[in-house]
Amino acid sequence: MNRRLTIALRVLAIAAVAVALWWFVRTINFADLGTALRTAKAWPLVLAAALNFVCLWGKAACWRIMLAPRHHVSTLRLFRYTIAAFAASAIAPARAGEVLRVWALKRRDGVPVAETAAVAVAEKLLDAISMMFLIAPVPWLLSGLPRWVSVAIATCGAVAFAAFAVLWFAIGKIRPTGSFPAIRRFINGMHVLRSPRRLLGSLGVLMIVWAADLGEIMSVLYAVDVHLPVAAGILILFSLNLTIMIPSTPASVGALELGALAALELLHVGHEQALAFALLYHMLQIIPLLAVGLLFELRLVLGRDGQGRGDPGLTPPVGLPTVPAATRIAEPAARGGDDVVAVPHPPP
Repeated sequence: MNRRLTIALRVLAIAAVAVALWWFVRTINFADLGTALRTAKAWPLVLAAALNFVCLWGKAACWRIMLAPRHHVSTLRLFRYTIAAFAASAIAPARAGEVLRVWALKRRDGVPVAETAAVAVAEKLLDAISMMFLIAPVPWLLSGLPRWVSVAIATCGAVAFAAFAVLWFAIGKIRPTGSFPAIRRFINGMHVLRSPRRLLGSLGVLMIVWAADLGEIMSVLYAVDVHLPVAAGILILFSLNLTIMIPSTPASVGALELGALAALELLHVGHEQALAFALLYHMLQIIPLLAVGLLFELRLVLGRDGQGRGDPGLTPPVGLPTVPAATRIAEPAARGGDDVVAVPHPPP
């Protein structure tokens, strides 16, 4: 995509988020917001922070399943890469952490970039499908929701399952060799979609990840004295992931809050408590990951791993890892995370 067009779309997305966010916060009593933040219970926030790492461990386990049997990378190693990727995405634009994970797997573990990019896309697709299993019954469990909520859920589900069907067919028909080898390797890198055992395993792990994320949401809601049923927590989870689907600001600042406020407005929660929830939940998504990521993978997060070692292949500049001759591919909606990957042309 043309760079100017990319920048224009990003600016448009940021402007849309800012206007929508202003619509919600314009009537907020900031004294009441401060009270809600000051009186938040501590132990549910600690529990939510711990559950966030459970989510990342689950994502690492899912990557291990999807990389096998061609590449064997330990869950612990992938867990460190996942933390570093989310930490880098929190401080760099366009969620550059995904590129960092692609680079780390190439340099440290010898996983071809096309296959890593394919696994990233497959994970986001399965993320979306597993979310559909959770959100599908919500319109029947929560009375009084507008009809457009059901339409939005049905539309997202249709898109996710259609994408799965197209890729499942393509993986079975497209062979690794032939013209456009990079595209062929990328498509075949999603081989997990054609393996029933690994597909079910990946979906099962991702359902656990969503359950842990739902636990985070319910914990933070309890911390700010908002008492809602589990179905309401699923709606909030769906809404905030929908609003961060398109990358706008680093760490989705503003976009995540918008999704939470929109869902809590439907659930008739006051704007002050809703914004307190959104700010605390978002803080727990960023600060612990930054701390742990910088502690264990400082050079990797800053894009300096391997500098000065004469390492061939992918070499990221200081502060932001990049992949030469890369083609950016937007991924489907997914959790808090990483939605742009890079697929390079094959090396000569």
